[in-house]
Amino acid sequence: MESIKQFIFTRNAALGTIASVPKDKWDQMPGTSSNNIRWNAGHIFVSAEGLLHKADPTYVVENEGWQALFATGTRPADWQGDIPSDEAIVEALKEQVGRIERHFSAKLEQEAAQSVTIGPLEMTTVNAVLQFVSFHEGLHTGVIKSMSKTI
Repeated sequence: MESIKQFIFTRNAALGTIASVPKDKWDQMPGTSSNNIRWNAGHIFVSAEGLLHKADPTYVVENEGWQALFATGTRPADWQGDIPSDEAIVEALKEQVGRIERHFSAKLEQEAAQSVTIGPLEMTTVNAVLQFVSFHEGLHTGVIKSMSKTI
């Protein structure tokens, strides 16, 4: 249950940082960056969805079409079609917290249906994947904060 608490803490920090970003900064790309604040906020959402779905395929992925926009390796310069608004992304991030808490609270110690390997780290339990999701989110929250100050 501690991992859920840490995830909620991390998400609240991310939402606070995102809320402090003026709307006119969401789509600007500072310096040589290939991504913007909108991409980072969307990436937080889709990364959690994808990683937790790998750990437990019964976790239903929301906004599946966002993967093409916000997955690792994507960038705004390649976007086509409808791009989610800042409000839609923030609402999805808020809603995701409850879905993750409800779905995973009793499943943290379960083996992951599919292990997740990132570099030398192999995560074989749902708990380990959720811990990585929180770590990853913290990184991108820092990026958002830095971008907002730089722009």
